[in-house]
Amino acid sequence: MGISLGHVGSSALGLTTLVGLVTIALSTYMILYSYPLHERLMPWLGMFERRCPHRELAVERDHRAPDQPDVVVFGLGRYGGRLAPGLQEAKLGVLGVDFDPELARTLRHKGLPTRFGDGLDHDFLESLPLDNAAWVISTLPDIESNRALPHVLKERRYQGGVAIVAREEKDGSALKQAGAPTVAMPSITRLSISPR
Repeated sequence: MGISLGHVGSSALGLTTLVGLVTIALSTYMILYSYPLHERLMPWLGMFERRCPHRELAVERDHRAPDQPDVVVFGLGRYGGRLAPGLQEAKLGVLGVDFDPELARTLRHKGLPTRFGDGLDHDFLESLPLDNAAWVISTLPDIESNRALPHVLKERRYQGGVAIVAREEKDGSALKQAGAPTVAMPSITRLSISPR
């Protein structure tokens, strides 16, 4: 259309088409491998962060976590967002943790005690009331975070049970090989969780 209107010369058509094809192909793989890419690029991404993240700080100031939850659920996306309220309906004390400040605020307004933060950050884990929690359940979407969480909890000397939700059977096998204590697959496993 740009060529027919005379806005763009015909020599630019080939370049525009090439750029379009390359970006479409690259974006597909960048989406598929976003977590490993983020891990590798994290040291250089700091220069793009805001100096004062007002939204995130407001969520942290607002948090009203229960003093002693029975279960702490990391990752409140599709599966965790249904699991945590279900555990709450079963009369268990639940604390949700998610890295999305808007989601944390929304769930808190719906009555689920929720904290905003990174579950693999040692300082953040120190701020969580994990000492008397019977279970930590991870529904985080990426396998690398799920592999790392039990080790980070062990370093914090967490004594309760750890269950990790795997979306695919191959992820479940990889997590078991990595030493994950309990691996649950929603389509196969039924978790039975009770307070200490």
